[in-house]
Amino acid sequence: MKKTVIALAIAAFAATGAANAATVYNQDGTKVELGGSARIFLGKLGKDQRGDLVNDGSRIKINATHTLDNGLSAFVGYETRFNGTQTNAKGKSIQKQSGSDTSFGGITTNKLFVGFGFENVGKLSFGRQATTADDVLGDGLYYRSGDNNILTTSADKSIKFRSADFEGFSFGADYLFGNADKDATVAKGKIYKNGTGVAAFYNYDFEKNHNIEFAAGYTFDQYLNSNSSATLQKNHNWLLSSHYRLDAFRFAVAYGQRTEKVTGATSNTRGKYIFLESKYDLADVAGIPSTLGLQWERYNEKDYNGQDKGKSIANQYIAMADYKLSKNVVPYVQYTRATEKDNLGQRTSENVYGAGLRVHF
Repeated sequence: MKKTVIALAIAAFAATGAANAATVYNQDGTKVELGGSARIFLGKLGKDQRGDLVNDGSRIKINATHTLDNGLSAFVGYETRFNGTQTNAKGKSIQKQSGSDTSFGGITTNKLFVGFGFENVGKLSFGRQATTADDVLGDGLYYRSGDNNILTTSADKSIKFRSADFEGFSFGADYLFGNADKDATVAKGKIYKNGTGVAAFYNYDFEKNHNIEFAAGYTFDQYLNSNSSATLQKNHNWLLSSHYRLDAFRFAVAYGQRTEKVTGATSNTRGKYIFLESKYDLADVAGIPSTLGLQWERYNEKDYNGQDKGKSIANQYIAMADYKLSKNVVPYVQYTRATEKDNLGQRTSENVYGAGLRVHF
């Protein structure tokens, strides 16, 4: 079966490498691949900000696999990101321009995991990695795309199983570890205890360039009080999504709910999430290597404390157009409008617009 959007993400993990990765070593059953992308955005980022040039998740990836006997393999994955101003050993910021800020420094480890692959069964991995739920939404635009996703999509340390594809069906499960120190304290009095997640995927091809995909995910997270083993908070999140493709047209829809329960309190927070996305590929119609895309996200939340305390609503709208100079070099322009109303009825809004560039290697 031909895979798209979500299924491509599944295949990418199964291969333990990026689509554009270059093989730098391949000998005696060991294969090492290097890849990544540079991602920048230039524009107006909010009503209280000047125009700025920012790093939008640039990354470098290294993936290695070693083939063992009887369909067994071992693999390693590493990904680094650039997360802001660096500091020296004394905690002082290291900047070239006095008083400025930058998102191009601060090299950090975003992912580091090891695992085993079982032929025709799946992969089991351990470490810092994306969760199975990261593939459920399947958003496909650029700057701030899918920002309001309610699922837990990454883990500092976890065990993850992702199955192979069985006639279009696959599934996965995660266990997330929290702070191991029973006497740990944090400023806000909340410590991550542990979490779990499950997800399932199905894709079906009607014919060439005409298919549909379904995904479902559930994540559960627990938090502790400082200096206590008692559970303070439990978060339950679930999301259903579907992606449909017909030649040059793609459409995605998702719906989910979030519940936050605080132990010993009468207040619960309940949220609903809606996601719509459409993309149109002009290459198939007009011969122009360009894609037009629209996305809408809405998250509304209600607080209960014996009575309705009101509802907050957040909306984000994205319109974008890209132009593929090649499969690895993609400039684009984008406009984003974000609005929010809190439970007191106060409204805020911002407009983000500019141009971006992604160079994959």
